[in-house]
Formats: sequence, C-alpha cells, structure tokens
Amino acid sequence: MKKPARLTFLIATVLVVFVFLLAETVVVKIKTTSIRRDPKFTSPAVAAIKAGDTMEKLEARDGWVKVRTKAGVVGWLHSTAVETKKLDLLAMDKTMKTQASAGEVALAAKGFNKQVEDKYRAGNAAADFAAVDAMEKVKPSAAEVDAFLKQGKLGEYGGAR
Repeated sequence: MKKPARLTFLIATVLVVFVFLLAETVVVKIKTTSIRRDPKFTSPAVAAIKAGDTMEKLEARDGWVKVRTKAGVVGWLHSTAVETKKLDLLAMDKTMKTQASAGEVALAAKGFNKQVEDKYRAGNAAADFAAVDAMEKVKPSAAEVDAFLKQGKLGEYGGAR
C-alpha cells in the first residue's frame, strides 16, 4: 500500500471512530409513537416505536429530532417523545455503580417505578380504568390530527415555536 493511500485510510478510520464516539443516543420516553417521514405531525409514519427503544440522533430542527433506528430506519420524532440516553448510575455512597434499563429511566423520570405502581394498584384495587383503556384505543386519522392542529393553531400551524 502506498504512503498516501495508507494516510488516507488512517484519516478515514480515525474520522469514523470519532463520529461513532460522538454519536448521541436518544431513548423513547412515551408509551408509543411513530417515526415520521418529515418533521410534521401529519407526515406519513415510517416506523412504530415504543417506550425504551433507543435510536441514534442525527439532527435536530424546530422541535423535531431526526433519528436512525437499529434497523436502519431514518425519520423524525417530536423532541418531546425522546430524551438523551443516560443510563450509568452511581449510588449515594459513591462506592457502587449500577445501571438501569431505558424503560426504568423513562418511568423514573415520570415518578413511577415498580414499587410505586404496585402500591398504587394495591390501594386502588376498586378503581375502574375502563375509560383510560378506551381512550388509549382511540386512533385518530392523519386528517383528523391535521384538522385538530389547524383549528388549535398547534404544531406546524402555530405562530410561535
């Protein structure tokens, strides 16, 4: 291999490693959402994702984040649906390191963990969650979402960003 070719290869390798080390990972923090083709709520979905899924952040623009999934799907998510992945934890006495799953981190950010959820269920055994279950099944069409956003001057139809 000639010296210029070796130097080019070395520079390319260092650049790839540098980009890999700087790649930012985001984790989904809501129950389910869709990756969209364009940074608009009414843009067609290219993939469905769920809480705890991790993706590479490629770009950020006007409240939207361009991501690439582990399967190679590239698209846009609203920034409120994701957060930067931070999973290394240090105990209060600083002697023991531990890790948490992305799902546990997402729940903890909302104030929930397994113990809190179990305690709530035990204290509210008679609670009727049928209305919540019914609401979760509502799936508005893209046209209905678009009309809602226009009427409320929200999302891409809003004046302020």
